[in-house]
Amino acid sequence: MPEIIFEKSTQFASFHNPLMGGELTTHELELRYDPLTRHQSVFNPGMEGKSQMLYPDTDFDYMRERAEESKASCFLCPENWKENVPRFPQEMISEGILEQNRACLFPNLFPVGGNHAVVRLGNEHLRFLNEMPADLLQEGIQVSLDYIKRCHQYDSNLRYCTMNANYMFPAGASVMHPHFQIMALPEPTTYHKRLLDYSRTFYQDTAKCYWNELLTRERELQERWIGNTGTCDWIASYSPGGFNEIMAVWPEKESFLEWEEEDVQSLAKGLEKVLQLYHEMNLSTFNFSCYSAPMGIKSPEFKCVFRIANRQNVVRHHRTDDFFVQKMLGNEIILNRPETLADWLREKMG
Repeated sequence: MPEIIFEKSTQFASFHNPLMGGELTTHELELRYDPLTRHQSVFNPGMEGKSQMLYPDTDFDYMRERAEESKASCFLCPENWKENVPRFPQEMISEGILEQNRACLFPNLFPVGGNHAVVRLGNEHLRFLNEMPADLLQEGIQVSLDYIKRCHQYDSNLRYCTMNANYMFPAGASVMHPHFQIMALPEPTTYHKRLLDYSRTFYQDTAKCYWNELLTRERELQERWIGNTGTCDWIASYSPGGFNEIMAVWPEKESFLEWEEEDVQSLAKGLEKVLQLYHEMNLSTFNFSCYSAPMGIKSPEFKCVFRIANRQNVVRHHRTDDFFVQKMLGNEIILNRPETLADWLREKMG
């Protein structure tokens, strides 16, 4: 019967190193395998503390420069920005757009899914990662949740929902203005389906929910365990799918239909802390996704899961951090040990 195993393997790379006068050098590589999906990440201890090679620190002056250059053409910035955004069909969202104080949700002008919405987060065109207060994040998450529930009410087949974000252009954002992206679909995206399928298999084999078992094991080990904010628990991913990946799990909530205000607050509070740490690490970008079990279907094998990771920092001549290892081979490179990342963040979570 399968159990949660934090598996590693070792590989060695030997060569005569011109940086060391031709001396024979051996690198010991640590491969990690995700306990659920078997996703591989590789860590070279020789790169620890040398992330500047792949992730040079953010050029904050350049960010300000780009913000000034792009503000004039940003459709989310003018005082009449509401006149510039698309609106939902009246039979779906009678108001056309959804608002929650500073947050506003409307259809994506260039959708990549049947129901793909954008959430505008306030008036500021540029926010560093330490300028994302929990109350603003909460408003954005709440209006996203309202949209998801409205979509499912409108069409019960729209049961595969995610909350997502690209922050800054190296992370795939087409505008600098802070925003989220929400999808409500009749079938899951590839990775969402993989999570659901593997979780179902684990449940069928063990009669246990993988995500609750994972939290129990991580809490016992205290290596990657960070803490909790209200109803969600936070850990550093054992085999991360991105740079500095952090996860949150809601042990009592299967789908977004079950979320209440406390769940929204819990994510907002934790996300604020994660982004503050990223800023202290001179980072400036991220992607996140929050996954739900199929809406309206009892799914004891799954719990709501949140993943966030950095992308390449904003610098004048930035390089990509997503190349053949990730895109074509499906593996990830580790630059900061997940255990170290958890240590850094644990104090912030209090």
